[in-house]
Amino acid sequence: LAEALSFDSKAVKFSAAIAIAAAGPKQAFPESKLVVANLAEALAQSSEQPSDNAPMWSGSLADTYSLRAAKVMLKIAQTRNPVLDLSPAQDALIAATKSKRMEIQMLAGQILAYLNTPAAQQAIITMAMAEGNSQDIRVSAFGSLAVSAKVNGNKLDDAAVNALYALVSSKDIDPNLRAAAAAAYGALNLPSQKVKTLILDQARS
Repeated sequence: LAEALSFDSKAVKFSAAIAIAAAGPKQAFPESKLVVANLAEALAQSSEQPSDNAPMWSGSLADTYSLRAAKVMLKIAQTRNPVLDLSPAQDALIAATKSKRMEIQMLAGQILAYLNTPAAQQAIITMAMAEGNSQDIRVSAFGSLAVSAKVNGNKLDDAAVNALYALVSSKDIDPNLRAAAAAAYGALNLPSQKVKTLILDQARS
């Protein structure tokens, strides 16, 4: 499997990376960084990309490997695997939050929730606040933001926090979306007067 990580065939090297990651390695090995690199590359695959005429490769396979990579990366993140560090895949994950595939978007947000960086948390709230995204995606993203806040603390800048507060305070948005946003805001554990005001506003409404 380690040797297969360097094969020219996308299907072979992606399959090897997914298999190793799914096994949940507990001891360090030289190719661990290559596993993550292959997973990040697989995540970025899409049927909408121009074909590179690679043997035994198709748009359908691209979407399949992208989804498989995302699912195994989430497992790595949730189990805090000590061997496979997903930090080098952050850019690919942030790009995936803008994917046209809903499941990939949601999974990317869920994975980013475990990366302890401001950029990861900012990407999640950007996805959650984007009015062009479906409500399902936005609710999922707010859930990911809540997880990120609980795991890593608040890493958002004041502008992002204020935008989130404005959304939670609005009476013009769907109650389910507002509730998801409020849960994320609460998870940030902000020691501010805004939290007290928000609680009072919600009690009145």
